Amino acid sequence: MSLLKVLIADDEESIRTGFKYILDWEKCGYRICAEASSGIDALNQIKDLLPDLILLDIKMPGCSGIDTLSRMEEIYRRNGLDFPAVVVLSGYSDFEYAQSAINLGARAYLLKPVDEDKLEEIVLKIASELNERRRITGSSKNSLELASRDYAMKILHGGLEAEPQPPESPFFENHAESSYTVVIFSSRFLSESEYSSLENVINNNFSFFNRIILQMERKYILILRTSNESAVENCIERTAKLDRSKTFVAKGPLLKGVCGIYESYKEACEYENMLFYISGTSFISREKISSYRNSPADDDFAPLIDSLVFCIETYDKRQLEQDFERLDSMFRNVAAEESVTKKNMIYCLVELRNRLVSKYPERDISDGEVFDVVPNILDKTTYQEAFTFFKSVLNKYIENFNFNTADSVIVKVIAYIKANYNSDLKLETLGDMFNCNSAYLGKKFKKYTGVQFNTYLDNLRIEEAKDKLEHTDLKIYQISKLVGYANTDYFFMKFKKNTGITPKEYKKRIESEKNE
Repeated sequence: MSLLKVLIADDEESIRTGFKYILDWEKCGYRICAEASSGIDALNQIKDLLPDLILLDIKMPGCSGIDTLSRMEEIYRRNGLDFPAVVVLSGYSDFEYAQSAINLGARAYLLKPVDEDKLEEIVLKIASELNERRRITGSSKNSLELASRDYAMKILHGGLEAEPQPPESPFFENHAESSYTVVIFSSRFLSESEYSSLENVINNNFSFFNRIILQMERKYILILRTSNESAVENCIERTAKLDRSKTFVAKGPLLKGVCGIYESYKEACEYENMLFYISGTSFISREKISSYRNSPADDDFAPLIDSLVFCIETYDKRQLEQDFERLDSMFRNVAAEESVTKKNMIYCLVELRNRLVSKYPERDISDGEVFDVVPNILDKTTYQEAFTFFKSVLNKYIENFNFNTADSVIVKVIAYIKANYNSDLKLETLGDMFNCNSAYLGKKFKKYTGVQFNTYLDNLRIEEAKDKLEHTDLKIYQISKLVGYANTDYFFMKFKKNTGITPKEYKKRIESEKNE
């Protein structure tokens, strides 16, 4: 039989702490479910947790123990439960206090400091009586629980038109004024044994709540009747930390009534999908989602695949990193289904390979992990894991494609030039760096690119200069140095030879086009 719930209500923290350790509560058949530092706090905890035993201080700020005691009956009656066992505590040997407490239903009245043996005698007797009452009422309670579960399942499926009234159970009593929240535990990556044990974990962590737990498509749906949202989130944190990589938790908002249960469930389903994209959190809810924004939907991957092919052909790792950033922003769309994002990743990798094979049929394009792209991506439980694998495959492509081919040295030389075009580059220096004769390198370079090394370098520098003239307010002499020309006059000459106009004329033309 499950442990009985105990609430300790006293305005002095030291006394509450003392009561937590004065007895071996578990051995006595109890579990401390909460503490309260005032009468109002105690009433709020009682509404949410419905404890079986309450240790209640007479003198508390705002709402005395006697006032608290007088207002408890309505809470338990509304939930269809018997009045709890209450042990009243006081530092005053005042018969009127004791009489008032006993008249309001208290089981015992103890003076502080409390006698440990006397307290243990009282709580053991209460535990025996409460457990016997549980045994007698268990069968009727089970039938009510079954009716409540059936009704809750109809709520989640949106099929309440034919049966608008809930069963007469404590969970649904006064449902129009009661608040509910729905929590989804998605466990599709758990083994059968792990999945079976998760229900026990959930029940243990949420044992203090009035709750219904349902199974649906490898998920556990937990419906809680409560007004204490922070307590719910604390329990979710504890449960989710057991296995972050396998158990995803999504919480719907706290809403009123049967319709509120359905709306909370729908919102939790939306958040459940987002958990794939958002890492570093044990669960997601309306309160947490405000920091995340949906990426713009864009599934036109063709231009990026063209760019990726070119990066691989030219060993352009810098451009590849820029393409990764663009792909990341396209894939990480929290509004999209997880399956759609994974399908897009697979499409990009397969299409990229097909283009390379079609363009270079003579090449032995080593697949490496690419052979297992589909299962590898589908098995990933988070977006970050899937995208990291996606990047690793592309990095293997760029290395495998350019490894030990006739042009592999030239490809790497070009990549180096693109990354260091503003340096003092010479064929002799590059030949030393890449272990080949500079004359041989020059011939191979022209054969591969169609132009001489110096022409290629000048073209690259002029293109960078044009970009800076168009998008910055830098002086021309500053741009000259940034693109690799220490002599500004020489830069003017090269620029005019390449474009037919001077840098100043180019800048004026750009400004004129912008004004028009």
